[in-house]
Amino acid sequence: MTVRRRSALSLFGALLAVVAPAVAFGASALSQGFTTNDPTAPAGSLVSLKPGDESTVELATSEKAAQLVGVTADKTLVELGGSTRKVQVVVSGITDVLVSDINGDIRSGDKITASPIKGVGMKAITSIQVVGTAQGNLKDVTKSAHSITDLKGKRQTVHIGTLPVQVNVSYYAVSQGGINSLVPSFLLSAGSAIAGKDVSAVRALIGFTCLIVGFIIAGIILQAAVRSGIISLGRNPLAHNVLRRSLLDVLITTLGLLVLTAIVFYLILTV
Repeated sequence: MTVRRRSALSLFGALLAVVAPAVAFGASALSQGFTTNDPTAPAGSLVSLKPGDESTVELATSEKAAQLVGVTADKTLVELGGSTRKVQVVVSGITDVLVSDINGDIRSGDKITASPIKGVGMKAITSIQVVGTAQGNLKDVTKSAHSITDLKGKRQTVHIGTLPVQVNVSYYAVSQGGINSLVPSFLLSAGSAIAGKDVSAVRALIGFTCLIVGFIIAGIILQAAVRSGIISLGRNPLAHNVLRRSLLDVLITTLGLLVLTAIVFYLILTV
């Protein structure tokens, strides 16, 4: 769901009155001090790094999920950063987090990411950067209902509450069954890193299969050429010059095949 900026801002203002008393129970959490342009943000707000400034955070939205850094808190077990910092951000440990049911009800074990509402999280249902893992069920906590307007002009009711979350900012890759379950997560991560964007399981599987097959064929060609050269040299020791040139041609051909394989692999992931 995409929320109009005006609706998101008005909703966040209402949240200050509804959930501001909720204080993060980050007694077991580790926090880092940051500067912020919104020091009045309630505890439990998701924040992301401000572009171009790694010492400043701002309220996170789904558009800034890739820059997620943690959750604001009032008190934590260990606080890092000088006294000049304006806000403490939990980067590890368990703390209360503002969450919504925009992507459906949240259950213990669900991954939490930024939502279209500033500072408020939601359940991650696609591969995306997440702030951590829910440690409780949203249906079991007190919630407040808010009406918002999406880009289609429809009014939607969103329920917001606080849940304990094990904070561990990381990339969450969704397994959707079928062919997705056949592709190891590290291959998806590697493919996405190479392509510079999220890569589907099908592309990753085809791409890495082509890459492996190309290297196998190149290895077979090179091994066969070396073996044939050794046998020929044993039969005719005077033909070493001809054999050297033949091996060089085979080596060039093999390198060309490897380069072509790498290009095809890259195109499969990116095109």
